[in-house]
Amino acid sequence: MKLNKNAAFLILFALASHSVLADEMNAGTVHFTGEIIEPSCVINGNDGKDNNVLLGTWPTSIFSNVGNESEPVPFTIELAECPLSSSGLPAVQLTFNGPTALTQTPDLLDVSKLTTTGATAATNIGVAVSPADEATRLLKMDGSTDQVFVQLPTTQSDTVMADFVARYRAFAVPVTAGAADADMTVNILYR
Repeated sequence: MKLNKNAAFLILFALASHSVLADEMNAGTVHFTGEIIEPSCVINGNDGKDNNVLLGTWPTSIFSNVGNESEPVPFTIELAECPLSSSGLPAVQLTFNGPTALTQTPDLLDVSKLTTTGATAATNIGVAVSPADEATRLLKMDGSTDQVFVQLPTTQSDTVMADFVARYRAFAVPVTAGAADADMTVNILYR
């Protein structure tokens, strides 16, 4: 008898479940839309895709203490051919890389004799770069993210620019005279 009660209960449960499922109806559909894009921003520099920034000529006497700096020189990185701003991609990130082994700090580029004539490169001096609106914040040259965000254009005719300042900065004394060239690589992250 107990077996019959269990069997009857299972049959009733199965019938009740079926009637609940039969009452479901298609109430609507969720459509997922979007677009996958190719990264397209390019740097529009004053020398093709490169920028040349003249930091000037400075006497060693202004670098008598660690941390002394030359006057900041403004420069702009202009981005061209960027995708339009969207909710999924309102901005791009800029990251920066460059040699820092001599300065032994990630936010000060080594100087060398890249293009300037002369027998030797200056010593105990590096190149510091900052966002123009945050001149005291030095950018890291180790590829760090979350340093600079550039808003993408809202129309095709908009120009996208990021403004910076660069200057020489003493990391040790005495600073010696010589060529003081440095290179910084700029990368664009789409995240």
